[in-house]
Amino acid sequence: MAATDEVDNVSLTNTEEGEQQPEGEVDPEKFTVRLNGQKDLEQRLREFKAACDAHEKHARKRRRRRYYHIGLLAKVVMETTHDELRRMLEHGTYTFHVDMVAFKPEELATILDTLNIAIAAHADERELRTATGLAVEINGDCCRVGRLRNNCTTMLARGSVVTLTTNPAYRYAGFREIVYVINLRAYLSSIRLNDVLLIGREVRCRVVKTLNEALAVLIIDAGLLTSYDFIELPRQCHALQPEVYPDLFLSDLQTATALKANFVVLPKIRCKSFLRAVRTAIMSDFDMKLIGCIDFEYVRNNMLDLLGIIKLLDYIWIPDMFNVNCCVYNYIMEDALPIAHCQKKPVIGTVPLERCNDFKRFELHEFLWKIDTIHMQKSPWCNKYPLIVKKLMPIRDYRVGVVQTQQQVKSILTSYQTIVNFIIRTIATIECQAIFVFTKCENASVALARSEIYCPVYMMMPLNSDDDEQTIKCKFDLARALHLRRNTHPVLYTPDLNECNYSPIEFGVDYMRRKGCLEVGDFVVTLEVGKEDDENIVLGVGEDVCILRAFYVAPVFNCEKFKYGT
Repeated sequence: MAATDEVDNVSLTNTEEGEQQPEGEVDPEKFTVRLNGQKDLEQRLREFKAACDAHEKHARKRRRRRYYHIGLLAKVVMETTHDELRRMLEHGTYTFHVDMVAFKPEELATILDTLNIAIAAHADERELRTATGLAVEINGDCCRVGRLRNNCTTMLARGSVVTLTTNPAYRYAGFREIVYVINLRAYLSSIRLNDVLLIGREVRCRVVKTLNEALAVLIIDAGLLTSYDFIELPRQCHALQPEVYPDLFLSDLQTATALKANFVVLPKIRCKSFLRAVRTAIMSDFDMKLIGCIDFEYVRNNMLDLLGIIKLLDYIWIPDMFNVNCCVYNYIMEDALPIAHCQKKPVIGTVPLERCNDFKRFELHEFLWKIDTIHMQKSPWCNKYPLIVKKLMPIRDYRVGVVQTQQQVKSILTSYQTIVNFIIRTIATIECQAIFVFTKCENASVALARSEIYCPVYMMMPLNSDDDEQTIKCKFDLARALHLRRNTHPVLYTPDLNECNYSPIEFGVDYMRRKGCLEVGDFVVTLEVGKEDDENIVLGVGEDVCILRAFYVAPVFNCEKFKYGT
């Protein structure tokens, strides 16, 4: 039957007797046919097409929001503003790095006060509890130049003589002629005449005079000298006696404890015995995790025990991945990263972003598929943190799952963690929007951290009213550890938020739907795994090892639309 403009809004009502009845009467035996005009029909088609286009646009926008779910670690300096800290917290940066060596005590106190104020303001605005971590960088066994006068860079000319002193009066006011060197006192007895030293990356010098408190060096290769440059000494890795080790790191660890630090960053790791001494001291007397920056060039050239060094660390930090030569780059990619992956050690990598346009160079780099956490720092070029300008970087095709070696396929049959990863990866290939996990076991929590999952994994951590102080501390420590893991997002919540007395998984799904992270029809996965006690890991109850469920998010019932007052 063709519809024309003249038969617009015509109503025909038919009954079994063929009689017309008023339209207001409701009779299940009757039906109504409405014939609309051509213009109204075209308008309805346009509205339908616009709704379909809007849905497709929204779906594409959500797919573009599938970013690298990588942990974020930000370096805080004196120039970091309160607004920048607030934006970093809003974008998921909950771990902050402060160089304890490069600042005066009063400057360090100012930085930490600014950081604590920003964290407190952010915590007041959030419903969930915030578990932030502080990583402080100590000096270790390294020799570093002190601060120059006015913190300015100076040029050391060839042929000039420079005095390297241990007098602390020059620590924050060095000159072109005399500079303070941290930890030089421990190495003075091992330095000989005509030894060649390297200051920073450019300056080479020769020792021409040794004194009880200082050295006089002659500049061979001219170059720039900046504050806190590292100094390369001959026999630096083997010159110290084991009984001298505590004098180099105990005071720094005590200061870090006074600052309530959660992580300790140890730079330029070369000596395994020194690292073992620091590790032993931290495990016995201090409640902190160790982040190590390995000198890969030195370890490679001297064929040191890389596996033994990585085993002594909790986290590995690669600060100069893109500024090394080809041999060191291949050494990191082919040796260091596979060892870290095998030992389940998280990898922190610095992406050298100076401008926002640098994202085009690094957003699809192979390096970002290997690391767990991105270390971001303030760009001297634009005076910004580029990562919080662009938020996070988009991923490649999330449907592609790559198995690097045959051994990984064989391990699927032997490791329960790999089985979980394989199941989750298989399910996530059909555009899984989120994964919710409830567990108290850190080993089970990080089982999802290194698998190629391209949706957020929410780790549910309820803070129950009957939890003691030690239990709460364990949950916050686990949340800080998960912030530096790939994919994982810990959710700490108190009973007052759980008004309907939901289970942790149900609360997570309901909370993320209220926050706009989930929509009706989204595919989500829930996973409940074992609990961990002091001696061993108990997986489930009886034979129940792992409870895995997958479902689509259902529409909200009408009675629930007004449950939260919205």
